Amino acid sequence: MAQDVPVSCTCGKVKGVIRGLARSNSNHVQCPCKGCQSYAHYLGRADDMMDGVGYSNIFQIDPASFEITEGHDHLACVRMTPKGPLRWFTDCCKTPLGNTLPKGGIPFIGVLPICTGHKGTDPAVVDMVGPVRAVANEKRPQSFGQKLKTWGMLAHLMRLTIWWRIRGGKSWKPFFDKDTLRPIRKPITISDAEREALEAKVI
Repeated sequence: MAQDVPVSCTCGKVKGVIRGLARSNSNHVQCPCKGCQSYAHYLGRADDMMDGVGYSNIFQIDPASFEITEGHDHLACVRMTPKGPLRWFTDCCKTPLGNTLPKGGIPFIGVLPICTGHKGTDPAVVDMVGPVRAVANEKRPQSFGQKLKTWGMLAHLMRLTIWWRIRGGKSWKPFFDKDTLRPIRKPITISDAEREALEAKVI
């Protein structure tokens, strides 16, 4: 059943809502990639964002349904690598919000559950968006069954993305300028030394 899910940073300065969230219009995945793990350590929120073996739970949705209602001045984003996604968070208390492509247009945002008040491993996340469909960016050997799940997950995401684009056109909410489709905040660039220090913590 679709529900409006409140969004908030830990300190409460940034608030928002995800409207009409349901299993049918989201894509629940896990990601163990170096970028996601480094990002969790960059924010100092590894315990909130990852499980014990380095997997982050993320649910991918139409960004048009993600609305920031308070605290726009506290939005920030970082790129962990020069070609990586924009990772949006709050600069007040380092709460992760979502990951997007570097430029607006394609409707896609990967939400980190902690901004809805739940760690990724909480059963409440499954209640909101259903069970994990597959592991994205898996570097470890996968069985044929696991590969089938990955292909099914990608097909599901492709169907959703096409529908979101048909329904809403070029995506810009909530992190891009409507006219230029550029991010509303200049992405933070981390140094090579900082990146290496963060990657040293990757499992």
